[in-house]
Amino acid sequence: MQNISEILQSEFNKINAKFKTITITHLPELHTELLTWLHDGLISKKFYEQNYGQFIFHPPSTLPDASSVVIIGIPQKVTRIEFFYNNIRYETVIPPTYRFSQIRATCKEILTTVLGSKGYAVERAILPMKLLAVKSGLGKYGRNNICYVDGLGSYTRLETFYTNYSFPTDNWGEKQLMKACTSCTLCRQACPTHCIPDDRILIHADQCLTYFNENLEEFPASVPPDSHNALIGCMYCQTVCPQNKKHFTYEPVTITFTEEETTCLLENLPRENLPENLIKKLKNLDLFEDYLELPRNLRVLLNKQHNSS
Repeated sequence: MQNISEILQSEFNKINAKFKTITITHLPELHTELLTWLHDGLISKKFYEQNYGQFIFHPPSTLPDASSVVIIGIPQKVTRIEFFYNNIRYETVIPPTYRFSQIRATCKEILTTVLGSKGYAVERAILPMKLLAVKSGLGKYGRNNICYVDGLGSYTRLETFYTNYSFPTDNWGEKQLMKACTSCTLCRQACPTHCIPDDRILIHADQCLTYFNENLEEFPASVPPDSHNALIGCMYCQTVCPQNKKHFTYEPVTITFTEEETTCLLENLPRENLPENLIKKLKNLDLFEDYLELPRNLRVLLNKQHNSS
């Protein structure tokens, strides 16, 4: 008879996913590591508050007896999107990991079905998933400070959940850098903002193009105008990585924004004034919460393609 871990792995195998488990006793260590980065000046206070301030390092009140954390890695494809504007077709992408809702629901359904049948409960964990993944051994850091899951590369969506089932295996360990990164600098050479250092794993995150286009401020002069390559996020360091070559795939369907929808985005209308069809499309892409950044990002992408044509 299969045990719970074996049943879960069998179910996650069906979506080509992998998982690891740790006990919740390690959560203070996760928090301490982030605070150490802040204290040592490896990240700024502003970056910490914007990117790490939402994490909760204890189980929710809905599951006070939680004893384990499950961290899951699921392969994800690049989403192609096209915009029509002034009778011209423009194209760009949404990198993997930004589309999360369907994957999160699938993971929770698997966990709830397997663990619930044994009398256990499941709740989402709001934790630093990349750090948790490398500390659990689910993945390793690349030189670009992105998590690579063995057999999946970095095009991997991470999800975390609490459960009150006590898994027999605690996978907690030391974070590691991929061996291939010790003699490779392709990502550092490709980075348009030079945020990947050669003396540490942690990048200069507040200089990363992803950081800039996930925030509302105008792009600084240090960002080359031709460096923009995605509607949100950045693909440079991942696409040049040899460890990702066999994992790069596109979603089969290209998402289209009509002339009217593109115009609405560029006009930077309040969310409540957007047409229903555009709201639905953004929600399906899990970009509705990021809407405020999209008009600026789209504008520079349109300008880039227009100037190169």
